[in-house]
Amino acid sequence: MAGLTPQPDGSYLVMGQRVAMPVLVRKAKQAAVMFLVDHNAAQRMVAPTGLKVVRQLGGKAIVTLALVDYIDNDLGTYTELGLVFMVHDSGATPTSANYGNRKAVTTYIHRLPVNGEFTKEAGYGIWGFPKWVADLSVDFDRNGVTAQLKSGDEVVMTVRAKRGPIRVPRRAMPMNAYTCDEDGIVRRTPWTTDGTQKQQVRLGGATVEVGYGHPLADELRALGFPKRCLATIFDDDMQATFGAPEIVSA
Repeated sequence: MAGLTPQPDGSYLVMGQRVAMPVLVRKAKQAAVMFLVDHNAAQRMVAPTGLKVVRQLGGKAIVTLALVDYIDNDLGTYTELGLVFMVHDSGATPTSANYGNRKAVTTYIHRLPVNGEFTKEAGYGIWGFPKWVADLSVDFDRNGVTAQLKSGDEVVMTVRAKRGPIRVPRRAMPMNAYTCDEDGIVRRTPWTTDGTQKQQVRLGGATVEVGYGHPLADELRALGFPKRCLATIFDDDMQATFGAPEIVSA
């Protein structure tokens, strides 16, 4: 269940193990695969949270498929696939230059299948992250990444992304992550990503195949998938910290 009660020292007990705050990610590989979708379709999907999707030119919204392989992490070694929306942020992190700026933007994590039981229990129980244990593979190599989510014998989705020729210096990026649990409770979690290597960027560079008959596949099709990719960003040495959550609305 979401909403685990913190211990007096601020830590949480998950499956008999103590999880201290903040949670540290010391090394992970990540690919962010971005798409433009219809803003109205995106807002309908996010509407139950009360959050507002950022509207881009032409009535579009940015949706990201986040593919992550956690190599050294307080929650263990696992992979995840995130369906993420860009939303307006009403409360920027204390270290953010946009603190208090109502025009600041951040992420709403809508779906987050993982391939590990402990990270599912911790992620949902502490922060309300929409995790479930799935048949998920996320495989990085020198050319890019391939991720596949299955349900039984059916393929829910397959993502293939290529590395880009543009290298961008990494910098610390503090922001908030919003979640909404099964009881409709919205939480805001401060987190910061950083890294030691340059990110690899390219326009386009990814394809998505979407199956049928699974709730996530249905949501992707409602957003217009499969569709052309806007851009991809690779990060081979991502580091991150996740702080304690704050309830925004219940």
